[in-house]
Amino acid sequence: MAVTGIPISRAVPGRRAFARALAVCALAGGVACSGPASAQTALPSARDLRASAAQAARRGGPLVLMFSLPGCTYCERLRRDTYRWMLRDGVDVEQVDMSSARPLRGFDGRPTSGQALARHYAVHLAPTVLFLGPGGREIGERLVGAGEPDFYQAFVDRSMRQARAQLRAG
Repeated sequence: MAVTGIPISRAVPGRRAFARALAVCALAGGVACSGPASAQTALPSARDLRASAAQAARRGGPLVLMFSLPGCTYCERLRRDTYRWMLRDGVDVEQVDMSSARPLRGFDGRPTSGQALARHYAVHLAPTVLFLGPGGREIGERLVGAGEPDFYQAFVDRSMRQARAQLRAG
């Protein structure tokens, strides 16, 4: 799978990493992102990961968690072309802004943030999509980058099958 997206430095979280990612976009001629106004397709923002993962598991599927950045056109493409349709089909899909310090409830019930989650899961590229079970365990192969549009859905389907099988196996 081809990897495209915005890299995030592990060593420099927060505003400086976001500024660096935007600088990468500018150096790439704006190909990777076109500014904050480009996020037109909304996905639910993660607020309570423990509750969301439990609900997803009760429904027989994973919590699909998309790590993104404001202004990332690759993230927007995936939201628009893949994940909004999965959401409409009843898949539990949520989004985390990996540059955000805004508090949300983690899998352990404690406050965390998008920045902290990205560090915890070693997410360094936007978009990255995780398939998570109760407790926040990865149960399907993660998808890093936007991939090739013609093949991306096949990778999503494979990860969903893996995740559902893990949930059934206990």
